[in-house]
Amino acid sequence: MKKSILSVLFAALFSATYAQKSEISSAKNNYALFELSLQTKATIKKQLEPLNLAKASIDKAVAHDKTKNLAEAWAYRGLIYSAISVTDTLNRNNSESAFKAAQESIAQAKTLDKDGKEKNNITNAERNLSIVMQNRGVSAFNKKDYKDAYNSFKYIADVMPEDSTFNMYTAIAANNAQLPDEAIKYYGKTINLNPNNPALYQELSRIYLSKADTATALKTLEDGRVKHPDYLPLIFDELNVYLNRGQVASQIQKVEAALAKDPKNKTLHFVSGIAYSANKQAEKAEAAYKKALEIDPNYTDAIYNLSIIYIDKANVFINEANKLPSNKASDAKYNALRAKFDSELKKALPLLEKARELNPKDANVVTTLREVYTKLNMMDKAAQMKKALSEL
Repeated sequence: MKKSILSVLFAALFSATYAQKSEISSAKNNYALFELSLQTKATIKKQLEPLNLAKASIDKAVAHDKTKNLAEAWAYRGLIYSAISVTDTLNRNNSESAFKAAQESIAQAKTLDKDGKEKNNITNAERNLSIVMQNRGVSAFNKKDYKDAYNSFKYIADVMPEDSTFNMYTAIAANNAQLPDEAIKYYGKTINLNPNNPALYQELSRIYLSKADTATALKTLEDGRVKHPDYLPLIFDELNVYLNRGQVASQIQKVEAALAKDPKNKTLHFVSGIAYSANKQAEKAEAAYKKALEIDPNYTDAIYNLSIIYIDKANVFINEANKLPSNKASDAKYNALRAKFDSELKKALPLLEKARELNPKDANVVTTLREVYTKLNMMDKAAQMKKALSEL
């Protein structure tokens, strides 16, 4: 008799445990049906039907004493609820509620998953939640709600710390939300993950400048230039920092020292030309740009900047001429100055024409070329440039 009672008890216990494990199986099967509905491009309502059935089963499983401590149950609960959150775009409240339930389930699954068997399900659940936050972040950013965008992208960056894209999005949103310290943090992470994007160094340095941390801004620019020596925006920003500090001479010394080691570096000659121009040393700037063009005759930036040297010289002559009194006694001097003005513009003209030939879509080149044609009374050519500008 005792043996029969024990058998009945054992059978009852086995039946209860099996019943709850069958709830996990039911949840898994319905989740598989949901995945099939994705492949067949079913409507949102049809996609939610198997998910809701899966949810009902998995909720029973995690509530029962026999299965409430199974990592598998909580991992699938996280997966199912995260899928509901990302799928139900028709009911924001349901999506948000499912999001919270998924977060709680993922946390519990991680605690219970000692052997790592549920790693893939946990990762997939986190990816689902990341999709939700990505959609929210993009929507918020487009609405210029940068704080909400930052919080959304930050969630993804923290869940997937090796993803450079979302670390960058977080930094951009933080910067727009006037959260400079957070922007610095996530730009720094992005650079560590992806040092091959030179614009990241520029953005990070500008945030340091906004905080009046000039030393760290310069260090960031220098780090960027080591990895991206030919990226001009970094060069210009570095020069501007020295200009604002009244230290152009220091920059010139640095460039000259670098040129002594690498005299065939066209970019260094170009940078020295910019620095000399900023220091009002036009003749040295002209020589530097010419040296860069000896190394690379098609170096568009050097061609354009050299043309500006001649235009600036021309403007000095015409400004002086325009200050003369309007009388016959001044005519000879005016004509002489006007001739020098034309001469300098004629030096700039072939350079600008070549720059346009090399880069016909450069609006600055086309605009400057139009102005030079106009000043030289070449009105047909000026009209062509006006038309070209309108077509850019």
